[in-house]
Amino acid sequence: MNLCPCGTDQPYSDCCQPLHLGQRIAQTPTQLMRSRYCAFVKELASYIHLTHSPVSRDSVSIASISEWNSQCDWCGLQIITTPQDQASHRVEFIAWYKQNGELKFHHELSLFRQEALDDEFDQLLKITPATVWYYRSASYPDRKISLPKRNDCCICHSGKKFKKCCG
Repeated sequence: MNLCPCGTDQPYSDCCQPLHLGQRIAQTPTQLMRSRYCAFVKELASYIHLTHSPVSRDSVSIASISEWNSQCDWCGLQIITTPQDQASHRVEFIAWYKQNGELKFHHELSLFRQEALDDEFDQLLKITPATVWYYRSASYPDRKISLPKRNDCCICHSGKKFKKCCG
């Protein structure tokens, strides 16, 4: 079974792939964040670009997303916090990756907003919802992150020890 890289333990074909193909839309901020991480793993820069809010989409290009992503070998996603109520649309996560063989992480608190579907995103979708979740902005928590220890479970969710897998 081809598990989804977002870490849900579901097959990619049932998890993030329908979002990437425009067959389904994210129902929650966490689901959109997971699908965006998975899009980095699958090198789907256009999906990442389209799921940026139309308000901020011009500040990033598909080329810049692809260029940065080409330097990363994605290892795993760790969700720290998810929205607890309707008023909160922030998801905190750590995305682990290797760059030049060195393990690194991207720690972010992402803000998501439900907005009217714009024409550019509408071109991808096979359905036509009135509103969709968009990535709006990010902040970067000032929290010390420790690298996994040798005998910790691996960050890629393989079930192996870190030292025998991504370490």
